[in-house]
Amino acid sequence: MYHILYQMGYKVQITGKRLRFLGLSLLVSVCAAAHTAEGTDTSDVAAQTVQAPQPAKPAGNTSKGLLFFYRLSDRVDRFLRQGIDTNYIDLPEHSWRLAYTNAMIGVNSRISSTPSEPVVGNGDVTLFNKTTPSVDLGFYAGYRGFGFGYSWDAIHAYAQRLSFSLGSKSLGLDFSIHTSTNIQTSLVAGEWSIPNLTKNNVVITNANLNLWYALNSAHYSHQAAVKQSYIQKKTAGSLLLHLSYMSSQVSLSDTLKIPDMQLPLLPTLMSDMTAIRTRQIAVGIGYGINYTPNHGKVVLHASAAAMLVTYTVNLVSFYLPDSIAEGLPDEPMYNLRPSFPVHVTGNVRAAASWEINRWVHLSAWATGENIRFRSAITANQNRIFLSNWDWKVQLSVGVRFGAGYERRNRALEAAGELPQQVLRQPRPNKLPQWLTDFFYSPKL
Repeated sequence: MYHILYQMGYKVQITGKRLRFLGLSLLVSVCAAAHTAEGTDTSDVAAQTVQAPQPAKPAGNTSKGLLFFYRLSDRVDRFLRQGIDTNYIDLPEHSWRLAYTNAMIGVNSRISSTPSEPVVGNGDVTLFNKTTPSVDLGFYAGYRGFGFGYSWDAIHAYAQRLSFSLGSKSLGLDFSIHTSTNIQTSLVAGEWSIPNLTKNNVVITNANLNLWYALNSAHYSHQAAVKQSYIQKKTAGSLLLHLSYMSSQVSLSDTLKIPDMQLPLLPTLMSDMTAIRTRQIAVGIGYGINYTPNHGKVVLHASAAAMLVTYTVNLVSFYLPDSIAEGLPDEPMYNLRPSFPVHVTGNVRAAASWEINRWVHLSAWATGENIRFRSAITANQNRIFLSNWDWKVQLSVGVRFGAGYERRNRALEAAGELPQQVLRQPRPNKLPQWLTDFFYSPKL
């Protein structure tokens, strides 16, 4: 600065003290400018950091894969709710279900022969057969009403068993077949009675294929108390239509002989009959009701159907001595005419369901299916009557899990995919409420 002023013609006389003051002032100014520049850059970076937009994560940290399953679950639920009044029936909040099952099955059979000449006593000869109840331990895993179950026969009470069931809102299909050999037989012949006559000398094979349709499926769920795939929120009932194929075969073993005669005991008592087989097709009508006092937390179910057997194929075989039987490729069976063109049979079911909370539930149910047949006079001059009751009792403890409605809907809303309204209101109709609640209602 001194040289600048000097060149401009000014004579400046600066002492050492002033020179030190000017140097110190210049140093302070440079430091202040540098600090100001540094502070300005830092503030700008901070402002840019705060104002920089963050990349949005879908649905509150919900992955794309999980969103796909949420969309699929929403579509499935909307499909399962179609045609039902959600004021009466609805789906459980959690879609996945895992259950432990404990079941018992059994057969109670009655076979009677009315001979033209009584063999023992003065009347029919009747064999009462009952199986040792099985103990089945198993599990069930499924999504909504679609699932798979398996069980083990813990005490080997039957030789063969297969069963499955399929069901929807209004239709259901049940199939079962099992062969029982662990059977205790008692005899009643006129005034004679012999309990526990023999064991393991009767073999019974029963098969049943049943198709049902509920006329009031908008308000009544036939599966609510058994499979618990729906929850019955209000008491309702329905007429049920049934179509069934039933088959039963009872074979009498000849291992038990009459002393000094070497004749089989059971066939001889039954007018030489060794086996009877019947196949039947039946149609029927029934009724089912679900009663709930607390909006579905507890549901009591009962149903029954009367079945009219319209078509039968019946066969019977008789005892043949070994000298004749050895020359035959198989045991011959003969047509057996029914005593009436049609006859009536039926089935019953009862169940109880308890929704402890939205995760844990209990259920218990029992079923009974009857197949019967009465013949005309056979070639051996006797009449045969058969009545078999198949019964099953099952207890299950289950848990539900998976994303609930609230979590799924919140994720879909955050992703900009609002789920469609699924609650359906019934269309107005002129039918009285007692009819639409307990017997029949048109589709929604």
